[in-house]
Amino acid sequence: MKFKITLLLQFVFLACIMSQELDELTTDKEVMIFVKKEFDQLKSFTLGIKCPEDENQFYLDSLEYSPWYVGDFNNDKIPDLFITGQEKKDQAHYLILGKDVLDEESKFNLISVFPPKNKGNLQIPFIEETKSGLMIIFRQFETKVRTETRNGQEVRVPRTYQDYYKMGLIKKDTLIYKFGGIVEFNPKPVFKDIRFIQLHSFCQYGVCPDYRMKIDSARNLILSNIKGTDQQIGKYAAICDEKLFKQIFELANYLKFNKSSQKFGEDSADHAITMIITYQDNSAVTWYDYEQGPTLAMSKLYDLLYEVKTTAAWEFKETDPD
Repeated sequence: MKFKITLLLQFVFLACIMSQELDELTTDKEVMIFVKKEFDQLKSFTLGIKCPEDENQFYLDSLEYSPWYVGDFNNDKIPDLFITGQEKKDQAHYLILGKDVLDEESKFNLISVFPPKNKGNLQIPFIEETKSGLMIIFRQFETKVRTETRNGQEVRVPRTYQDYYKMGLIKKDTLIYKFGGIVEFNPKPVFKDIRFIQLHSFCQYGVCPDYRMKIDSARNLILSNIKGTDQQIGKYAAICDEKLFKQIFELANYLKFNKSSQKFGEDSADHAITMIITYQDNSAVTWYDYEQGPTLAMSKLYDLLYEVKTTAAWEFKETDPD
């Protein structure tokens, strides 16, 4: 009996150690050993920020900046790991969602993290703890330096010497993990009862699937295949998966709109997406997207809608898609 209790205690102790694997990382070397062991696709990844200019690197190093952070980004009580560094000559940032050691099927989940739009020549992510959760704050810099003559000597100084971190801050993006991905943080989302959401994806000049899909507040789905689709042209019906439905409607309310009708990108682009969100009070927001995802949150909404389209149990209704 004593032997069995000892084995049980050893098992519990081992499980505790494994569950705290990310929590126990203390050095850059330990982080890299973990990353290389778990992810073959990150073999060329190196940890740390490489500034284009030596002057800026000296300043960043003086701040004792850490290129990794362990914390609970998705609020599942399991530690996660955020890392930033280089892949070959490009900057790369990843969030590694932790796994549940008590679940044999649980795995680490690697997510590439990036700001909505790349600006300048240097991105530095900072992690900030807030009441809303852990934020990933990207500060983007233009680090070009200029040469000036001072007291008869040439000196190199940052282009915008008094800016944040003396490196020329030009843009800041605050991101958060929500809805199964990384999206822009919205501090004041407007929650309204949605009547339906409709997506229309088509090509203006070339050949690509042309279809319209609508999902209403009762989870009813209507798919109209217009042309160029894998399925027969016509109208289909289905019921949306409950989990996907909840994510889609919550994300739609989380989106931030500057006005009720917007256009993103140049309308000369071939592939286009039009979106309509209609509310129970008969108000609506619409947008025309020629960029295929002007924001991370909109891209995530498209991904969820595409997942609905490919996984729903569609029932053919009629041949006229309109």
